[in-house]
Amino acid sequence: MTSKDKTILKRFYLVFAGIAILFGIVPLRIFYIQNFEREALESLESENYVKRVEVPASRGNIFAADGKLLAISSPKFNIRMDVVTVDQDLFNDEVGNLAQGLSVLFGDMSKSSYERKLREARRAGNRYLHIQSEISYDELQRLKSLPIFEKGKYRGGLIVEQLNTRELPLGKLAERTIGYDRSGYHVGIEGAYSSMLSGQNGERLSQKISGGLWRPLPDANEIEPIDGSDVITTIDSRYQDVAQRALLRSLERHKADHGCVVVMHVQTGAIVAIVNLGRTEEGKYYEKRNYAVWESTEPGSTFKLASVMALLEDGVADTSDIVDTHGGVYTFYDSEVRDSRKGGYGEISLGRAFEVSSNVGIARLVFDNYKNRPEQFVDRLYLMGLNDQTGIGIQGEGKPIIPTPSDSRWSGITLPWMSHGYTVSMTPLQVLTFYNAVANDGVVVRPYLVDQIQKDGKAIYQYDREVINPALCSSETLSKVQALLKGVVERGTATNIYTPAIPMAGKTGTCKLKYWASDESEQGYQASFAGYFPADHPEYSCIVVVNRPDPTTGYYGSTVAAPVFAEIAEHIIAYKALEIDSSQAIRPSGKMLAMHNEEIEPAPFVPEDVVRLNSDALGSEVLTMPDLIGLSLSDAVYILERSGIRVRISGRGKVVGQSVPAGKEIRKGITIKLFLEA
Repeated sequence: MTSKDKTILKRFYLVFAGIAILFGIVPLRIFYIQNFEREALESLESENYVKRVEVPASRGNIFAADGKLLAISSPKFNIRMDVVTVDQDLFNDEVGNLAQGLSVLFGDMSKSSYERKLREARRAGNRYLHIQSEISYDELQRLKSLPIFEKGKYRGGLIVEQLNTRELPLGKLAERTIGYDRSGYHVGIEGAYSSMLSGQNGERLSQKISGGLWRPLPDANEIEPIDGSDVITTIDSRYQDVAQRALLRSLERHKADHGCVVVMHVQTGAIVAIVNLGRTEEGKYYEKRNYAVWESTEPGSTFKLASVMALLEDGVADTSDIVDTHGGVYTFYDSEVRDSRKGGYGEISLGRAFEVSSNVGIARLVFDNYKNRPEQFVDRLYLMGLNDQTGIGIQGEGKPIIPTPSDSRWSGITLPWMSHGYTVSMTPLQVLTFYNAVANDGVVVRPYLVDQIQKDGKAIYQYDREVINPALCSSETLSKVQALLKGVVERGTATNIYTPAIPMAGKTGTCKLKYWASDESEQGYQASFAGYFPADHPEYSCIVVVNRPDPTTGYYGSTVAAPVFAEIAEHIIAYKALEIDSSQAIRPSGKMLAMHNEEIEPAPFVPEDVVRLNSDALGSEVLTMPDLIGLSLSDAVYILERSGIRVRISGRGKVVGQSVPAGKEIRKGITIKLFLEA
């Protein structure tokens, strides 16, 4: 082999060795990358990752029955800028004017600072420059008219990202019932109707850039989101405000732990007001929990209505039957039942025992007639539906408890204690549903909070009244207990709220909570009143429950809860009186006169916080404050609201004072406070 051949062969070996080494390194390199550099490379790759990103739909609004907004999705906008996409000449010519506009619009930076920020971003090739966060819709419209931005997102580099925040325009009114839907918690109307409120999200093409942010890209196939439907509730904001103010005054006066009010339309079951207020450590009250729907407690004497109905319906007693209250104390086995009145009521009829709320009288009649057949009494309660939930449609409704003789905890004293509202458990709404049926001539209707679902202002679903039971009891029993409920107010435990102007019917309730509890923190009293008005032709039923009032200020249902009921009834009747025939109006004297078919639309009762927010909307028209002293509430409210004056009310009865003296000049739109007799 010649030296030339040896040289060629040597070169061949070198090339072959190089190739072999190369092929050996590549697999090793792949192995190394896959096991040691994978995360870094994936991170690098994700910087330029492009995908379709979900665009959230605007959530539907929640309205009161009278058209006021209870919850609204208020749009906010994050503003960014693709500085690179702007034409160089346009940028150079208008960057100063854009900077000036941004400085004037937001006021957070000077013109020179904005201009420097924009120019530096241009040099750095920033395609997602942050301009401003969470601006309003009005600010967005002004922003879009600024130089460069007026060219839009493709030529002007404007990037707008919409956010939707939930706001309650009427402040705290019905806050807990409106509820929320977030972080896996589905509370109130927001949670129960979330699928309808949510709408359908859209999609758009976006690119992931540094910082984990997503920059929208031009996308011909972008899917626009479909906004959610609106929910129209049964709540009347005027009645809601009246109920909230009345309950709050009672809670504050009696330093109670919490309380609730529910007002229901008798014939339909529509809830027109629902208030739930709990106390903070600082002594303030707010919508803490939905006590009306959730909290199941021993109802106390409001349950006596069910006991009396069972006695009448089973034919074992009548309202005229006499019972001896034995000095106000009677022992069943080793357990004493006591009347609130020391010395008792002597020998009285069943009807009178109900009116004065004699525990001994009701307990004796129930025990004497059912002690050998307690299952008959319990069966009657079950037939009246007292063991059923209302099915109101929002989550968290408490379960009623009606013990049966087969229960392990049943004993000889269970029956007499059940008769006056102990050992049983019901929520305020469940008690009210029962009382509402009595007001509704025995027809049990399901309570409901939502009237319609609307899309673009048109109803797509209408909720109608639902009859649970067409006949709670016989008509004979019904007429008797209706008379007894009216008698409670006229001559029984609730005479303190009696007024011939507004016939009311109902039952007081006073319950010692956790009667056998050793922990004093679990003890206390619960005051309640359940009933309806007007008594002869019921339109609304209402329950008031005040939990753990300070005993030194009072704890009976008659003094703590019944006045709240009466105040609500009087205000609602006053508002109903304003909804008069269009051919009538009010003279300054308070008398009616014929009008020429003028349409009369009473102004809404505006909550205090809303009045504050809208104080800039006062009219320029100057009026003279009328003298309202001595007028009825309905006459006084009508006179003021016909003149465009908002009204706040304190107390019940006739007007004895007004926040602005008669004869003083006032402006249309202001709020006047009227002080009533009691």
